[in-house]
Amino acid sequence: MLASALDGIRLSLHVLAATIWVGGQFTLAGLVPSLRGAGEGVANIAAKAFSRISWPAYGVLIITGFWNVATFNMNHTTTPWKVILGIKLTVVAISGISAYVHTKAKTPAKAALWGSISGTSAAITLILGVFLAG
Repeated sequence: MLASALDGIRLSLHVLAATIWVGGQFTLAGLVPSLRGAGEGVANIAAKAFSRISWPAYGVLIITGFWNVATFNMNHTTTPWKVILGIKLTVVAISGISAYVHTKAKTPAKAALWGSISGTSAAITLILGVFLAG
């Protein structure tokens, strides 16, 4: 059975935003060492450019995530599904907050710490979403 047009649009937007938010963090993390070698400030320029697409993607994830949940009849979901959803929502918040703190970090060590927390929590969120989708 095919998804309705609206379901297809909603899920496509959610997956596209996740590829940008999650995949982009891992891609940028892999590029940073080379960018640092390309000259002073190059990594920061790339990070700022990424933030212009990553933060809107995070916003789309939040909106489509709530839209996804709104499509479920919560009376017909299991308790484990609801628990995983609660964990996912918490980890989504951790990912966003830690990404924000990463952008404000004053030392390379703090930037690395908060960036790794954001990337790891983003990946965990993605995995939990796959389990919730069934």
